[in-house]
Amino acid sequence: MTVFSLLKPGRRYIQWLVFRLSPLQPDTDIDDLEMIHFARLALISRFPDHGQPRDDLRQVIQLFESNYNGSFAQYIDTFVDVIPKKMKSFWSTSYGFPRGLPLGPFKRYISANEFPIEHYYVRHPDATVKMVASALRVVRVNAQLLHDAQRLDAAAFAERFRTLVTDIQSDL
Repeated sequence: MTVFSLLKPGRRYIQWLVFRLSPLQPDTDIDDLEMIHFARLALISRFPDHGQPRDDLRQVIQLFESNYNGSFAQYIDTFVDVIPKKMKSFWSTSYGFPRGLPLGPFKRYISANEFPIEHYYVRHPDATVKMVASALRVVRVNAQLLHDAQRLDAAAFAERFRTLVTDIQSDL
């Protein structure tokens, strides 16, 4: 999903405050949502010229990009259900944002401002970033155990294996 929205005048500083103070907000963090592979917010106040006449942006453009599992409806529903305060803080600085974050108008707002993606590559289409990170931790720990196993007797290996499984239980 790629969404562009025009910030209201002076709201750039509110955005800065929202994200500066976001660790203090009690909502779940976006990183806790397992369906999200990637999310990024950028505020665009100018474009590079690359040898052409510079574009004159009179207002800041907010860019939100995200890659996720599931359908658009599931994704937006999750945001509204799980992190409503952050969604209001995030989007209310833009023109056209529906007050109160009602689900139907919010979906229409996102759809109206979304930039359609023509192509998207997914190496592991059924795995989230968290799943891949967990798998990589298991592979790393397993490789270390395999390396160390050559120097361990049976009892020491059994103990090391039990400890390993306990330590990486949440990744299995």
